[in-house]
Amino acid sequence: PVRYLLHGFSADHSDWARFSGIERDAQERQIAVVMPGVDNSFYCNLPEGGNYYDYYTKELPAVMESLFPISGKRENKFLAGLSMGGYGAFKAALREPGSYAAAVSLSGGMSCGAGEGWACTIGSASPDEVPTDRFMRAAFGEHGEYLKPEENDLKVLLKAAMESGGPVPLLYQACGTEDFVYPCNVEYRDYAAALGAPLTYEEGPGIHNWDFWDPYIRRAVEWLPTSGGFVD
Repeated sequence: PVRYLLHGFSADHSDWARFSGIERDAQERQIAVVMPGVDNSFYCNLPEGGNYYDYYTKELPAVMESLFPISGKRENKFLAGLSMGGYGAFKAALREPGSYAAAVSLSGGMSCGAGEGWACTIGSASPDEVPTDRFMRAAFGEHGEYLKPEENDLKVLLKAAMESGGPVPLLYQACGTEDFVYPCNVEYRDYAAALGAPLTYEEGPGIHNWDFWDPYIRRAVEWLPTSGGFVD
């Protein structure tokens, strides 16, 4: 089984290895972990830059499956991420519900790419401390002209997946109650509940930092549906 583990804004692929116990968790659960780096792209194909969405959902999995003994089957593929990466994990899982069994969002920017504007600005501490605006403009447009709700809005994607009649990935969402993205996480939790979506939600004391993310990624690892082992 393989988990694609996504980093947050102003971070990179090495953060998980440096700041969390993910290597220990992967060994205990016997699951491969792939940590892509996507800069500050919001996990989008940028109109004037790289095709980051295609990279982490199509190109990278194809390479990993060709080099290592990891599975390409839906039952063995999972996504997880924090902050901007939480948004990226849910976005890919809901856009490609036939490719991923489950997705995890920790302190996710659940309003990124939404038509109402980006109520939750992604940052490592507070929305005033990290200059996200220019990166959001690069991903979604100066005035939202690149916004495609059917590709980027997590509410639209969840509703479409629920109405498709096809498989819907299991979702795990967690956020600290003192985090600046807490309001949009609660809003998304309530929206998912109203749809009857398969979402497990947890919260606890914490802000937008590793003191919250490290224990909750372990909780998410325990939640992932891998107890049945590898599906051949």
